Amino acid sequence: MSRTAPSAGLVLAALSWAPPAAAQPAPAPKPFDDLLKHVTANTNVLALLDVKAAYASPLAKAEKWAEKGQPGNRGGLGFVPADAEAVVVAAEVNLSSIARDFQVGLVKVREMPGMKQVAQREGGTTDEIAGRLAALSPRDVYFTSLSGTELVAVYPADRQYTARFLKAALAGKTGQYSDYLKAAVGRAGGNTVTIAVDLEDVVDRTILRLTLPASPAVNKVKTADVNQVATFLSTVKGMTFAAQVTDGISGSITVEFGGDPTAFRKTLPDLFRELLEGQGMAIPAIDRWEAAFTDRTMTLSGPLATADLKRVVSLFAFPSPAGEAEAGAKAGEPTAGATRRYLQAVDVILADVRALRDSPSYDKTATWHDRAAAQIEHLSRQGVDPVAGDAGYQAARRLRAIGSSLRGVPIDLNALSNQQYTFTTGGGYGIGGVVPGWWGWRPYIQQNPSFTQTNVPKIQAEMQKVIADDQKRRLEAWAQIDSVLVDARKKLADKYKEGF
Repeated sequence: MSRTAPSAGLVLAALSWAPPAAAQPAPAPKPFDDLLKHVTANTNVLALLDVKAAYASPLAKAEKWAEKGQPGNRGGLGFVPADAEAVVVAAEVNLSSIARDFQVGLVKVREMPGMKQVAQREGGTTDEIAGRLAALSPRDVYFTSLSGTELVAVYPADRQYTARFLKAALAGKTGQYSDYLKAAVGRAGGNTVTIAVDLEDVVDRTILRLTLPASPAVNKVKTADVNQVATFLSTVKGMTFAAQVTDGISGSITVEFGGDPTAFRKTLPDLFRELLEGQGMAIPAIDRWEAAFTDRTMTLSGPLATADLKRVVSLFAFPSPAGEAEAGAKAGEPTAGATRRYLQAVDVILADVRALRDSPSYDKTATWHDRAAAQIEHLSRQGVDPVAGDAGYQAARRLRAIGSSLRGVPIDLNALSNQQYTFTTGGGYGIGGVVPGWWGWRPYIQQNPSFTQTNVPKIQAEMQKVIADDQKRRLEAWAQIDSVLVDARKKLADKYKEGF
């Protein structure tokens, strides 16, 4: 089961100023206060989505985010359930390996579905866990509830973790998370999206001293002292990404340190942009964001496109409960309507990631391809014809192959065409593997302490050559995606005697 984390790009590009230790953080914003009391102490990545405010914004109305008939297109928020008002995602992430251990989605909904109903829609099973009825979905998620308005999704589906979470929440032993995250929550009022990452004690300055010389951002500042930069970066406390949706989207990334960052103002902005790109999360707009400094923080801020916000939020996506089956449909049987909606949702996801091919930073978008694959895998297949479901699976598999190619792992087109092939990224570059950059060579250095930093740029150059040489295979993988979907639609049209 995949446990891919929200990428380290966001994990080192979304931080915010925290008040002095003696100050008390502001109360939690009202849309989230009921949900935040269920956040566990081990949470180190926290995402808050004010869904109700987002869909009430002029931009959402102009772009018809909530309009029915656009399956899979939830505007700038992507995965959220149709009747959600607020969402809190609490994740436990190993920030050294960038692997997500567990993620709990807490959703305030207007109408809570029954868990037996959820299990039926999902094609899953029900079970009693910690005294609460839960639905286990084949999409690797447990759904349950904590009240009549608080839906819970635990992803990936681990029964023991779910039980321990529910026991702690029902006993009132949750809600005590880190001071940094509390401070970020206290400043979330007015934000449509807030994503906070607690980075205290994460960075190893010895590793940075060995690897920072590979950073172009450090190299271009002739007066930069690598030892000083490494020591300063090791004081990082956390980061917060914030977005406000009105008639447009304004975003900011604030990084908080243990000291004054102004001495490194020539290096830090490009260093964090470099980090984003190295994690396969290139966002062109951020290159134009302005940097501002205080005695503890660096903030990058500027406008965001709807598609960019949607991609950022997708890092924390989890499967949402399936909707109601069509009237008259028999349980477990595919219908033309459910199949059509599924394919339309796949089309929306593919159109978004396909647009990245025109980006000048296309070779730095691996994570967005991975997340698009995950979004397709998260789609409910209840009532979906197996022909369409398999086409979606094949498309997701190829997106993951393209993402891996953009990290320097060549695509095996013959393997992709083999129905028995199972795509994995084990041993490759990227999330959970060795990331190609000054920030991600920790496993390599730990295993080979005698190597010097000069090997890093050499290997980076070799990887860039592999990425460039694999461009033709990536285009062929996209052609395979198109072919698979066209073929599926032809088969479905012959079967149901209607268009798909």
